[in-house]
Amino acid sequence: MSWEMQSGDPLNFAFKVAFTRNPHGDEDASQSEDRESWGSFSIYVDGENLTAHRENDELVQGSHWYLLPLIEWFIEFWDPLLHEERLPLKNVGESAAVAMEKTKLPPLSLKEVDEFDWMDSWVRWWTRHNVRAAREGGLFPDVYIRRYRDELEISTGGETLPGVPRDTAFLWANRTYRVQVATVAQCLYEVLTGAVAELRRRLPYSERLTALEVRMTSLVQGEARRTDRLAWLSGLGDQVEQFRAVSDQVDDALRAVDNDVRQALLGNELESPLVVSGTPYARLLYGALSPDIELSDVSSLATALVSNYVPDSKEWLASIDAVALDERKLGQLSPGEQGSRLGEDACEQIGMPVEGAALAIDVERVLTDLGVSVSGMRLSDANLRAVSVVGPFQKPHVFTNPNFAYGRHEANPAVHRFTLAHELCHLLLDKEHGDELAIASGPWAPVAIEQRANAFAAAFLMPSWLLREALVDTDGALDDIETISVLADRLQVSLTSLVDRLLNLGELTYDDRIRLRTVAQQRSRRGARAPRLDLK
Repeated sequence: MSWEMQSGDPLNFAFKVAFTRNPHGDEDASQSEDRESWGSFSIYVDGENLTAHRENDELVQGSHWYLLPLIEWFIEFWDPLLHEERLPLKNVGESAAVAMEKTKLPPLSLKEVDEFDWMDSWVRWWTRHNVRAAREGGLFPDVYIRRYRDELEISTGGETLPGVPRDTAFLWANRTYRVQVATVAQCLYEVLTGAVAELRRRLPYSERLTALEVRMTSLVQGEARRTDRLAWLSGLGDQVEQFRAVSDQVDDALRAVDNDVRQALLGNELESPLVVSGTPYARLLYGALSPDIELSDVSSLATALVSNYVPDSKEWLASIDAVALDERKLGQLSPGEQGSRLGEDACEQIGMPVEGAALAIDVERVLTDLGVSVSGMRLSDANLRAVSVVGPFQKPHVFTNPNFAYGRHEANPAVHRFTLAHELCHLLLDKEHGDELAIASGPWAPVAIEQRANAFAAAFLMPSWLLREALVDTDGALDDIETISVLADRLQVSLTSLVDRLLNLGELTYDDRIRLRTVAQQRSRRGARAPRLDLK
């Protein structure tokens, strides 16, 4: 007897499960629940069937196998699947599939005991997020599912399975998709509920299926599971005690705050009984944007967000939105290429020179004119460059980290200016649903977003026409460290950022970059000043 159910729109997201005749018949020695669950499943995203594959020169549209382990896996790992964004080891690559491939093997520098910890962390995260964790011998696609800011990321790898013929391959390997979390949750829940009910109808006395039905029902108990889901959202789902400490600190910091302010910061409403949203400010406070946030940082961030609260920030949002940058037409470009194009576009619209220094862009004045406040906030994670926030109830504000390891803002104007241009990109381009933004620029921010912001900052501070004008005034060769030093000084940027910008514009080779950056770092350690160069 066959049974089939699909939920959703394949052009956006859809999930399909079908129970079909077991080809092994009475000779199947599996447990009765597994035997009855033989069938196929399909996952569709953006019109592409991620389970479609070629097998023996035949196009197969679904993955056929015992499906009960897959159903159990979805139910068991529901909360991390839909809420956990933070990767287990390093934030490398633009998707979970890419990052997990890059971090599968531990670094050579790790000691043997640390290698086991590395591999354990990798496997635990993979088990929570990769569909193949439920395959139990079946031919399943290499699909990762994880939260990505206010969306859900579905990414595919291309790893081959052991023992599978070479001519067997999934059609949509190495892809990344982003869809609405609530849409995916609803589609999965409807099909899983129907599948469990069908198996229960076939085997009404099965204890395994009875227990599974109870767990299935618990998925819609949103209030009861809210704490667990917030923990996964914060990146602390498997560190419950640490999350409780952070949660208590947030509660203490906001205890005396009006309910309207608290609601605007934490967004306590449920997106659906199946999944929580949480504002970007809540993710910031609970530590989702850096694993090294300390309790003292939580208090600092909460105090800053409360002080930055306004009943209505339409005036500030309108000022930012008036900068017309169309990123949609650049969708096929890499994040770095997007940032370069958009940075120059923004500089053309709102850039202005520093008074008395015609070749330096006055990014501080640009932010002031846009209504963006800038202040310092010391954070314990020295890898965090700054935190930027904006939203319907948050004025646009950049909080620079005086503890930043790669250049103290108060002591290094070039680093400070680059940081401000970097954060300007976030404010202009990276707001989430509802015009909200709270991002901590550092190694755990989304890779593509950070790459784009770095390229934007370089192009905004060093647009091609300004570099051309600067080059006209010098006799020096562009691949000469003395020339580069003088130009960096006149543009008020770091020597290394200028070298990278010239490389991206095709004015330097990679060999030039390595040589010039090496010399620049040596000079920086010695505290050498830029030489004077004869100008035309």
